[in-house]
Amino acid sequence: MTLDERLAEFPERYAGLGAPVEIRWNDHAVPYLIAERDEDVPYALGIVHAHLRLGQMAIIRRLAQGRLSEMVGPLTTDIDHLLRTLDLGRAVPEMEAALPDDTRRWLQQYVDGVNNYRAQLRRPPYEHRVLGLDVDADPWTIADVLTIGRLASADLNWARWITELSRRSNQEWLAFAPRVRAAQKNGKASFGPGVPTPLDPITDVGRTGSNSVVVGGQHTSAGAALIASDPHLGIRLPNFWCLVGIRSPGLKLVGLTIPGLPFVLEGRNERIAWGGTNMQGVSSVLYDVSDLRREAFTPRRETIRRRFWTDAEVVIRETPFGPDLSRAPFFESLDVGPAALKWRGHEPSDEATTFLRVHEAGTWDEFLDAFQTYAVGAQNFLYADVEGRIGQVLAMEFVPAAGRAAMAEDGPVVDPRDEAYRWGEGFSPTELPTSVDPPKGWLISCNNTPIRTDPPLTVTGAADDRFQRMDTLLDEAVAGDGRVDLDELSALQQDVHSPASLQSARAIASRVAGAENSPVLDALRTWDGTYTRGSVGAAAYQLTLHHLIETHYLAGQGETVAGFFRSSPGAHAFVAEDVASGAVDAETVQRAIELAAPDFARFGRWGDLHRLRLEHPLGLVPVLGRVFRLGEFPVPGSTSTIMKRAHTVTNRPHTVSFGANARHLSDMSDPDANDFVLLGGQDGWLGSTVYADQWPVWQRGEYIRLPMREDSIRTMFTRSTVLSPAEPRHTEKAE
Repeated sequence: MTLDERLAEFPERYAGLGAPVEIRWNDHAVPYLIAERDEDVPYALGIVHAHLRLGQMAIIRRLAQGRLSEMVGPLTTDIDHLLRTLDLGRAVPEMEAALPDDTRRWLQQYVDGVNNYRAQLRRPPYEHRVLGLDVDADPWTIADVLTIGRLASADLNWARWITELSRRSNQEWLAFAPRVRAAQKNGKASFGPGVPTPLDPITDVGRTGSNSVVVGGQHTSAGAALIASDPHLGIRLPNFWCLVGIRSPGLKLVGLTIPGLPFVLEGRNERIAWGGTNMQGVSSVLYDVSDLRREAFTPRRETIRRRFWTDAEVVIRETPFGPDLSRAPFFESLDVGPAALKWRGHEPSDEATTFLRVHEAGTWDEFLDAFQTYAVGAQNFLYADVEGRIGQVLAMEFVPAAGRAAMAEDGPVVDPRDEAYRWGEGFSPTELPTSVDPPKGWLISCNNTPIRTDPPLTVTGAADDRFQRMDTLLDEAVAGDGRVDLDELSALQQDVHSPASLQSARAIASRVAGAENSPVLDALRTWDGTYTRGSVGAAAYQLTLHHLIETHYLAGQGETVAGFFRSSPGAHAFVAEDVASGAVDAETVQRAIELAAPDFARFGRWGDLHRLRLEHPLGLVPVLGRVFRLGEFPVPGSTSTIMKRAHTVTNRPHTVSFGANARHLSDMSDPDANDFVLLGGQDGWLGSTVYADQWPVWQRGEYIRLPMREDSIRTMFTRSTVLSPAEPRHTEKAE
C-alpha cells in the first residue's frame, strides 16, 4: 500500500478538536502537526500515533498490563505471571489523582485522539486480526499512558538480581567476579562531582548502552551547541520510536516519540535540545521477608486469560515491603526464600509533567527545574542550547538504601531490619550532581552513571570502549581548527572501530611465532580494528576469540565465566591481558587459531557472520513467522563499537538482537538543521511502502531532515491532511 493510499484512509473529522489541525507529511510518512491551538496538539498526536502504530500500541499496552497471553496463548503465561507480580501500574491510581490540571488535560486529549481515531477506523491493523484483538474494546485511558510509562521505567537491575542469584553458588564465578568488579570501578567518568550534594560524590564508573553527545559553543563555528544521540534498543519492526514535528502558537518541537506516550522524549525545541541514555540506576531493594509472620503475607489473586486455552489462576503474595518475588517465574528456581520487591516505581511520581515542561524550556535552569517531579526510570539527560551551553542531568530519585543494598556482600537479598537498608527519603534529580559547561567543551553519555557516589547510584558497568573512542574522535576533530560540525558527529555515530578488540587481536597474533600459511593469523596481524561488513580481520578475530573462550575459559573456569566472555564487551580487555601475561599460553592460542581455520574458510568476512534480521514481533511465531520477516542483511559494527550491534561471540552466523535503532543530530544555530533516521520505517502498517523505507537510508549513513521554519516545513513536507472539527477535507497533494 502506497503512502497516498494510507493517507486516503485517514479519518479527517474529529469532534474533540477546537480548531483545524493540518498534518504535513514527507515522503517517509513523517508527520508535522501544525495546530492553531496548543490544546489541540496532544489530540492530534494521539490520532497520528494511532494511524501509524495502533497495532504496536495495542501490544505495548497489554505487555505493560501483563496480558500477553490474551493475544498469543499459554506460551506467555509465565511472562504475564511475572508482570502481574511486578505490578507496574501499582502507583498509577495515585499518580493520576495527583496530576496537575494542565498535565491531566494533555493526557486526556491524547487518549481522546486515540479513541476517536479507533472509532472511525475502516480496517483494523493486521496485528488486531492475527492476535484476535477487538479495536472497539478497552478504550484508552490516562491510566494506560501512565502504566506504559512505568513499563519504560522498569529497573534494569531486576535482571542483574536473577544473574547474581543464579551465580551465587558457582565457585568458578565467585573466584572470577572480583576481576569484573575491579574493571567496573576503573571506568572513565563523563563529568566530575558538579554541584555538591550530601552523597559525597567521587569520580568514575563503567558504562554500556545508548550514546548521546553534546558539544559546547566554544567548539562550533556559530557558537551554538550541537547534539548527537542514538538510542539502543531491541531491533524489531515497527521501530520502537516514531518521528514527529509539532508547530503551534506555544510549541515548536521535532523529535522521537514512543507510540502510547504523548511526549517528545529526545529532540529539540527552538532554544534547547535533549537526549538520554539509560543509566541503569538502582531504584529497588530486594528484602528478605522470611521472618515475617504468616499473616503479614496477603494473597492477591490474578486471572490470566489465555487465547486458545483455559484461563490460569495465579496467587501473588503481597508483603508490607512489596510483592514477594520468590514464587514468581524466573525467580522461583533460584531458591532465595521469601523476598519482597521494594521499587521506587511503586510509589507516585510525575514524569509526564517533566516532559511537558521540557517541551517548553528555554534555558538550562528551566530544563533542570523540569525534573523536580521525576523519579523513574533512571536516565542521563544531556542538554544543548542556542547560546552554546551544554549540561547533564541525572534523572532519577535516588534512595540511598537502594545503593547500599546493591553493594551488600551478601546481596542482593538484604535484611529490612538493618538500618543501612531501610527505605527512606530520596534525592531528586535537582539535588543530585549535574554538569554544566565543562572545561573540555563536551559531554558524553553511554548509559552510564557519569559519577560514582557513596552509596552508588549504579553498580553495573562495562568496558570503556565506546566512551573512550568518542572522546578520542572529538579530540581529533578539534585538534585542527578547534571546531566540530554535524558531519563529524554523524561519522562518530556510525564509527565501527574497536580499540579493545584490536588490542586483543594484536596480543593473540603476537603470541604465535611463524605459523606460515595461516590465513587466520595473517588476517589478525593486518586487521585495523574496524568491524566493516567486508572485514576479514574482524571475522578472523571473532572466530579465534570463540575458540579461545572454548579451549581456555570454558575448559578451565566453567560455563558461567565463559558466558561472560561470550557476551561482555569487557572481555576483549581481559583476553588481551591474559594473553599478554601468559595466563593464556602460546599453545592454547595456537590451538584456537587452528580451530578457527575451517570456520574462516566458510565465513571469511564479518558480514558472513554478523547479520541483522528485519522482522515484526510476529516473526518469532514458528513456521508462520516467516511471513513477517523482510530479510536478513550483513551489517557492520559489534558489541564494543560506537555503532553498537550487540551479539554473542560464536563461530556461526548470528543475528543482532539489540543496538542502535534511531539517530538524531541537531545544530542549535539553525532551526532547520535537525536530522533523524529510524532503523526500519515510520509506518507500522504491514504491507505499507513506508513500513521499512528508512532502512536503505540508514544503511547509506544518511538522515531525514525535520526543519522548524514554517516555509521549510511546507517545502519538505509536501502532502497535507487537514483534521477538522467540522466537515472533512480530502487528503491531497500539496502544491
